[in-house]
Amino acid sequence: MGGDFAAGLSDPPVRKTRAGMPSVTVVIPTYNRVTFLPGAVESAKHAGSDLEIIVVDDASTDDTLEVCRRLTGVRYIRLSRNAGLAAARNTGILTSSAELVAFLDDDDLRLPGSLDLQIQALEAVPEAAFCYGRLLSAGSRQLPTGGVIPKRCPMGDIFWDLLEQNFVSPVSVVARKQVLIDCNLFNTELKRIEDWDLWLRVAEVFPVVAVEEPVAIYRSANRDSEQMSSDSISMYRQMLRVQEMALQLPRAAAAPRAKRRRARLSLLKLVYNALVYEAKNALAEGDRGVARAKSREALRLRPFRARVDPSLLRLLSNP
Repeated sequence: MGGDFAAGLSDPPVRKTRAGMPSVTVVIPTYNRVTFLPGAVESAKHAGSDLEIIVVDDASTDDTLEVCRRLTGVRYIRLSRNAGLAAARNTGILTSSAELVAFLDDDDLRLPGSLDLQIQALEAVPEAAFCYGRLLSAGSRQLPTGGVIPKRCPMGDIFWDLLEQNFVSPVSVVARKQVLIDCNLFNTELKRIEDWDLWLRVAEVFPVVAVEEPVAIYRSANRDSEQMSSDSISMYRQMLRVQEMALQLPRAAAAPRAKRRRARLSLLKLVYNALVYEAKNALAEGDRGVARAKSREALRLRPFRARVDPSLLRLLSNP
């Protein structure tokens, strides 16, 4: 999948525990984000007291290698070709030296002490597969906007809650490495929403714990951010595909049809409302093309609802 080009880069000066291993490995996949990457790495260093940091370069074409040479306390792995986010994260998991792994995107920030907090929560429940937490939403400059997500953090058996919508962000997760491996890691066939797919496969079998405190700062996507999640129509279609796949998992397939249907309808409603909201905003900003595309997508997803929705009818009638 790729080669380890750590030669010449500094080895992380981590305190060792449990037979010489750090407590947690922070995996930071990156691709052409040298502006944000050093900040992400620095935030990870302050998030835990006993960790290693692995930066997995997904064959960047910018100065990522040179920037990483100047970073201390980092293992740098460069993939031989651009393989995608799932493959980059899997590489980090498989090369990590800790029993626990955490994930941080190259344009997000971990909050101080957050990893130690989550490790304590996870160690208190040995049967739990991972611990997640809340995020502070931020704008393009990584400054918090006041938003905190998710509004609630279910714990224990979260499978059916999670099946209705994804409230577990990868940048908030600390997971048991072997559980992720046993659940076949991130699906490299999925180019987005691959994290929700994995959390669903894990939550089908294992309980989950959470901390109520925010653990990271998440940079919200917009059309100019070059983030994968900024293309919302494609993202929503992939969400529906991932849920379809999860509904075929043994636990969901064995459930009553009405329960599966409720989960499907819940996500359809969520996506429909998001598309109508985004279409309204696009129209207010004068972008009729985007407003039209999102309105039509909403109509395609819920044609019967659209016929009696005044908001969508107004959007569709707008030339």
